[in-house]
Amino acid sequence: MKPGDLREVLILENLERMSKRPESRVDIQRFFEKLPAVEQTYFKHLVTSGPSSVKAAAKACSLEPEQIEAAIQALEAGIAKLKS
Repeated sequence: MKPGDLREVLILENLERMSKRPESRVDIQRFFEKLPAVEQTYFKHLVTSGPSSVKAAAKACSLEPEQIEAAIQALEAGIAKLKS
């Protein structure tokens, strides 16, 4: 497992943990509805395909690796805000 893969695992684990709390589900949904298209595309890939390398995710999403990295950072930041 590569460092990027671990970050993706943590994103999924945090979301799963948060989604078990009914009061967090609406917040999670609103957060993802407000994400820009690139982040939404990446998130859909992450949920349906699971963790992968940045390069593989970029290819699967028809995006540049830099866009995937920015999407990962945006998701991490958003999840941190939701958790606080």
